[in-house]
Amino acid sequence: MLIQPQILSLITTHRCTAACDHCCFTCHPGREEAVPVPNLHNYIEQAAEIASMKAVVFTGGECFLLGKHLDELVLTATRNKLRTRFVSNGYWASTPRVAAARLRRMADNGLGEANFSTGDMHAKYVKPAFVINGAVAAAEMGLPALIMVETFSTSQFSFDEFIGDSRLKPLVEAGKIAIKMSPWMQFQGKTSLVYTPAYLKEIDPQRSTGCGTLMNVLAVNPSEDLIACCGLTLEEIEELHLGSLKTRTIKQILRETPDDFIKIWIHLVGPDSVIAYALSLDPTIEVPPNLAHICASCRFMYNHPRIVEVISATPPPFKDDLVRQYAMSLFRPVSEDDLRAGVKMAMRGCNVDDIKTMRKMTLEPA
Repeated sequence: MLIQPQILSLITTHRCTAACDHCCFTCHPGREEAVPVPNLHNYIEQAAEIASMKAVVFTGGECFLLGKHLDELVLTATRNKLRTRFVSNGYWASTPRVAAARLRRMADNGLGEANFSTGDMHAKYVKPAFVINGAVAAAEMGLPALIMVETFSTSQFSFDEFIGDSRLKPLVEAGKIAIKMSPWMQFQGKTSLVYTPAYLKEIDPQRSTGCGTLMNVLAVNPSEDLIACCGLTLEEIEELHLGSLKTRTIKQILRETPDDFIKIWIHLVGPDSVIAYALSLDPTIEVPPNLAHICASCRFMYNHPRIVEVISATPPPFKDDLVRQYAMSLFRPVSEDDLRAGVKMAMRGCNVDDIKTMRKMTLEPA
């Protein structure tokens, strides 16, 4: 497979302290699926054997349920010269002191970045103040910190109160903590999720820049499948699953997986481009009007009975140009900015009023 992955995302478990409505993996406290800890160490070491690999992300479910094993996994990555990042709901950051003590152990082992999630769904299970405790502790240790706030048109999350917190606001304005709003996606939940026309229009241009995770990031799920993307819909797209790590190594799977032009196309231009081309061949394809998240477009594209079929029958005339463009991109050196893609905002100051304006754009008028 023509690929030079930069990040290994370890979905360590489907167990979580929360049970968020529309969780992409339907995680909750009662689920037990998890990658055995010795295997997690093994996959980090396998990733380090790939020259292009630069970082490891620990996620879930809730990766902090690993306890001290998470600290040891960070150390394994550091010893193998790989940067590290976690994605967490922050349940463990109950006080500023507890948060700082917990992160200090990881920072001492080489932790590179901290990512947190909050919003309407998460806040039912984890107080937003815990997320603030964790992000502030990370920033005060010099770790780039990102908080992802889920959003949809009927969100009731007290965003202005959250971002106006006396500890959080100055660190956001100083560029030490980044705030990112992301559309909360429809999965198997009960809440109706829609997005305002203004928000859809605002984020639409970003969709034509391609998918930065497909083939750049390899994921390992609790079933120990190697997956060509860490996107939210990875468990609903069979074509992204490359093979089982129970029988082969990461290198073996990549070496034995054939190239896939559609993956290259999505990587470079995004799934909306693929859908648009399919529509030009078959105008009867009906595209849902509410695809706010790029992963939702990818899920729709792969699971529609006609899209891949018509493209396979009539490949686009620019196919060779895209393959050539992708091949040339593999020779581009990986920069620090590439590795810090999730926290680029944290490298510069961020106007809180601008963030509030964007937030208002995502909500239905009162």
